[in-house]
Amino acid sequence: MKYIIILFSIILFFACQPKNTADFEVKAELQLIDTLKTRLDEVKSWLDEISLEEIKERKELIEHNYQYCDMRYRELKKVVDLETAVLMDEYKGYGKLYGRAAESYKPIVLELEELYVQLKTLKESAYSKDYKKELFLDYFHREKDSVEKLHQYSTKYLKTILETDLMFERAEKRVEEIAEELKQQ
Repeated sequence: MKYIIILFSIILFFACQPKNTADFEVKAELQLIDTLKTRLDEVKSWLDEISLEEIKERKELIEHNYQYCDMRYRELKKVVDLETAVLMDEYKGYGKLYGRAAESYKPIVLELEELYVQLKTLKESAYSKDYKKELFLDYFHREKDSVEKLHQYSTKYLKTILETDLMFERAEKRVEEIAEELKQQ
């Protein structure tokens, strides 16, 4: 009887081994996918913080204010002092940044949605073990490259807009004060 229990234990041990290894591999693959999803979630949070309409409004406001001030300085034949010139260059730079962000907003949204679907499919394949480990890793690396490119691109425009928001608001207030002063003259 003792030998039967030992034999049964050995058989049970070896029967469980592949499953445990498979479970470990699935967990590892899911962790890899989750790291990519975290990057996508960060991009989504930036999109949630500022809308395309708000970006376009700011771009148009900057263009309008800049053109108005430029026109009034020319009409009045006033010389722009250094501080105002620096402010206006900075302000115009925000306009360019908002313009590029407006152009890239929809492509970012579309790529983000596509990558979420691809990660979901990859996650399902990790559970079902549709692919061998090497093929899974090949697909994973392709998705990783795509996620990294989107994250870098989004950082360049969306995150930069969010990080410079306070500086933009200060410049906006000062430019509007200058425009009001020019209107009085």
